Amino acid sequence: MRYKYLIFDFDGTLADTEEANFIIYQKLAEKYNLRNITLDELGHLKKMSAKDVMTYIELKKRYLPFLLKKGKKLLTQDIKNVSLCKPDIFHIIGKLREMGIRTAIITTNSKKNVKLFLEAHNVDAIDLVVSAAMFGKEAKMKKIVRKGKISLSDYLYVGDEIRDITAARKAGMDIASVAWGYNTVESLKSHKPDYLIYEPSQLIDIVRGINN
Repeated sequence: MRYKYLIFDFDGTLADTEEANFIIYQKLAEKYNLRNITLDELGHLKKMSAKDVMTYIELKKRYLPFLLKKGKKLLTQDIKNVSLCKPDIFHIIGKLREMGIRTAIITTNSKKNVKLFLEAHNVDAIDLVVSAAMFGKEAKMKKIVRKGKISLSDYLYVGDEIRDITAARKAGMDIASVAWGYNTVESLKSHKPDYLIYEPSQLIDIVRGINN
């Protein structure tokens, strides 16, 4: 096998939280005087990195942890109603587990929200769930690698954002970017992920070392 351990992002990769998070942002923007975002602007923001988005909405970095905490708490109320990004995503992850691949989630979301989502969709195909700061995923990746007994080259991160590519690069880990998430395909391509996938089933060939 080309890879023995797959680590997944959550929002936009596994869980289709875009609409729910957009509504939550509108509520927080009104309450905390952030820049209001229209649906038309959302398409433009999907081309940006997370740091560029923060600049665009005029959000100071020191306020980010507070607002994320508020947003995650609001999402808890609706997380069980959130759909899968791809209907077969956990079926494919289940197949990977049958092949002996270990799996984890590293997310900016809360562990509580992830576990509620997994329970709602009757998923038990994830070995580990880890919550990270907005720009702290690489530290969590490195921690998983330190605790594991396999080479760094055996790990693959799967995510939907530019910041996922950046984090994987900093951690020395290969990255498969998904075409169905937050950032646009064009913006992902410009940051040169190791793989760009359009369907979850492509992960099977990647793990087997079959280039697609």
